[in-house]
Amino acid sequence: MIKPISIISILFLIGLSKTSLNDKPCVADANQAIAIAEKEFIRVYGEKVEEEKPFFANLVKDSIWVVKGTFPKGNPGEIRKGGVARAEINANNCKIIKIIHGK
Repeated sequence: MIKPISIISILFLIGLSKTSLNDKPCVADANQAIAIAEKEFIRVYGEKVEEEKPFFANLVKDSIWVVKGTFPKGNPGEIRKGGVARAEINANNCKIIKIIHGK
């Protein structure tokens, strides 16, 4: 007869092995991060945020995608103010940690 503690230990070890086999990040690459951020940028800031394309993404600390817009180009000699949209996305669960826009 198998003791209850042994069954729990076996189930725990099986659970550990499954999670290590499926440890793929939810956001696997920069293109996915940009797609998620762009959708959220449009939801929060509207279609005008499209002027900040192209968006760029960098993976920080192996688990956070930082996505930023590009400051729109103006006419030569024109003084421009403002900032760009920026999002931080958890690579492991696809959740947006932070979304801001510089001014």
